[in-house]
Amino acid sequence: MAVGAQEGRPVRLPSGGRPTLWEQFLGSGVYESIESAAGIGALGVTSIKMALAPPFPWFRESVDLAATWFKRSVIPQSIAHATYLIGFGIILFGHVFGAIGVADREPGAMYLIWGRELGTTITEMIFAGLVGAAITADLGARRVREELDALSVLGVDNIRSLVVPRVMATGLVAPVLAILSLLWVMVLNLMIAPHDLGFSQSLSLSEIQRSIFPADLFFTLFLKNFLLGIWVGVVACHKGLTCKLGSEGVGRAVNQTVVLAFVGIWMGNAFFNLAYLTAFPGASIFHG
Repeated sequence: MAVGAQEGRPVRLPSGGRPTLWEQFLGSGVYESIESAAGIGALGVTSIKMALAPPFPWFRESVDLAATWFKRSVIPQSIAHATYLIGFGIILFGHVFGAIGVADREPGAMYLIWGRELGTTITEMIFAGLVGAAITADLGARRVREELDALSVLGVDNIRSLVVPRVMATGLVAPVLAILSLLWVMVLNLMIAPHDLGFSQSLSLSEIQRSIFPADLFFTLFLKNFLLGIWVGVVACHKGLTCKLGSEGVGRAVNQTVVLAFVGIWMGNAFFNLAYLTAFPGASIFHG
């Protein structure tokens, strides 16, 4: 017999007072993580299947959500990319190029770095922190207020009506933000780098033009960011739908969303780039 921690009455534990190893495992954080990963995978597959089934009722709401999230994200994105470009790209990396006598290669290098790596990493991390957290908080609040249960009683499919539009909206807006960030960085670099590093703007444009690899425009700018946007949406929706009741449960779910989204972004970006360079060896050649 064991004494209840809160009510002070005897509580009978299984197996003569001691939980079995399996029961301990079921109550552990490891099992909770495995269950969460399985739930995220199942929700992602179900959402994609529903999204691809005509007549696509999610399209109008997804476009509206994507427009709202774009307006909320574009200013923080622009500030973050500009700060990182000036501090890392021009002041640090550009002057290293200047020290070895190849400062004119900086524009092409910045195009490749932002198009394949930093454009995705910075964009998706800010997107996950702003939009992913908002999705989780919204769905978690609905769960706490029992709105999700009420919709289920009325026969409304929560995944079809709430999850699919949000997942597809994150997939739509993420590539747009990534492309916009690359254009913004190139314009800002064209305005600052030639004057600071000592080469002409025409040379800067020529370096960027020589560095363009056609496959980059679809695979690293669109497809990769689309997939990572879907990842952010699925994680955010799952954590919102399964959060524990109460304000603390919603807060923990938001925190878990941001952490899981960040880890997925870092790993997904790394593995995608590795697969991309393996499939297109010509992309690893710097033509500047």
